[in-house]
Amino acid sequence: MEIEKTTDTEAVITGHVKTIEDYTKIKQVINLMLAGDDITITIKIPDSISITSSVIGYLLKLVFENKVDLRLLVREQKLYNLLEVLNLITVFKVQKM
Repeated sequence: MEIEKTTDTEAVITGHVKTIEDYTKIKQVINLMLAGDDITITIKIPDSISITSSVIGYLLKLVFENKVDLRLLVREQKLYNLLEVLNLITVFKVQKM
């Protein structure tokens, strides 16, 4: 898994999110994007069919504690379905790519 910050408010995660090291990389990159008020972050996930609970927990913290306007763009239907089952479509403003 790789994560690349493409702009000040956007990152792209390629590969499959499945290890604690992936969580650490994601957290490090997104933490660099947390500056100022009214933060909007878009994360594109074109490849992964799932994400770990630690990543989901971190994203929930961003939304509810840090008041980040988070948007996830996912390509894989399996990942979309997972987020739907967990009732996170609205929370993370998930859209299909």
